[in-house]
Amino acid sequence: MMQHLDMALLSAFVERWQPDTNTFHMPFGEISILLHDVHHILRIPVDGELMGDEASQDTLKSDMGGLVRLSVDAQVGGKWKSKWYDNGAMHAEGLLVRGGELKIKEMEVQCYLFVLLGSTLFVDKSRDRLRPAINLFLKDHRRLADYAWGAGALAYLYRQLGVATRAGSKGLCGCLTLLQAWIYEYFPLFRPSQLPQSPDAPRASSWISPRLPGGDEARQRLVRYRQLLDELSADDVTWTPYGRDGHTDIPRSLYTGPIRFSDIAEGYDPSRCLRQFGYRQIIPAAMTVPHDHYRPASGSSYIVFWDPWVNQLWNNVAARRLELDFASRPCEQPSEIVEEYVDWFLTRSHPRITHPTDEEPQPRPLLVHQVSYDFLLLFQI
Repeated sequence: MMQHLDMALLSAFVERWQPDTNTFHMPFGEISILLHDVHHILRIPVDGELMGDEASQDTLKSDMGGLVRLSVDAQVGGKWKSKWYDNGAMHAEGLLVRGGELKIKEMEVQCYLFVLLGSTLFVDKSRDRLRPAINLFLKDHRRLADYAWGAGALAYLYRQLGVATRAGSKGLCGCLTLLQAWIYEYFPLFRPSQLPQSPDAPRASSWISPRLPGGDEARQRLVRYRQLLDELSADDVTWTPYGRDGHTDIPRSLYTGPIRFSDIAEGYDPSRCLRQFGYRQIIPAAMTVPHDHYRPASGSSYIVFWDPWVNQLWNNVAARRLELDFASRPCEQPSEIVEEYVDWFLTRSHPRITHPTDEEPQPRPLLVHQVSYDFLLLFQI
């Protein structure tokens, strides 16, 4: 499941994630994964009912027992020696098998969807266990198509990126396919080969991600990725990979406010990333922020507190929509910013990760289009 991921590349981007703004801080400013990115990369709905249902741990555990029709404190059995429910999470493979054993079509489908979503959009660090909150949105099959699954997956990924920034945190989870495909879309320097596909297909399936070695080679790649990111300029970014109008059919991408998956709520503010809509970047206004937060270095108890009223913002589409033409103007150049933006950004962030050294910097690899251009010049074709 994880063989297509370049964890060194993902780690290099995690180092630049700022959980207060839910954006990557680059040498040239901010950039982030937005709702129209989720639409194009995964082709799942980003609009619909907010995934805000919550339940206590006791209720979630009880629901798991009702789903498998067994005591979840018992061992799964068969080749598995672990319990059904352990450390607040459900055994994935056992649940898939149990769904078939129940001989109830509706329950089999529910178990299958539970495992599918927990293995793709809402991946847990354990890799073999599922977050029981997923089941809250599967109980009523009639409502499955009503939820904004893409917004929920993005909220969950935002939270996992924030947790991963903590000094004591280990690993990264969430929909990492979305994260890696997003990097490929916006940063040509890291792109692998790409297959042609139909316009309506999920763009994540077009990238041919090579299997890369781990260990020392992965650590060396991480060092190299840090250097490359430190050297990036705004002109090295494909700011509108889906075309200048790639967001117009996804009006929800201009929503401003928190997005949710169950008890996880994270701020979403497209005004910090106007270049991703083809507009000149201005100094953004203050974003909607949580009432309080607790983000210890250990990453073990990462909590963000929002006032209850913010849950209504999602439904107030007209009032919470960023008006691009009012906020800015279309870019004449893809990386355009207002003159004062750089000074504003540098007082609030640091543009580079690596420390300056006396060593000779390694040459940057050529992009595909640069190779083609240099080839033409060489032979004067």
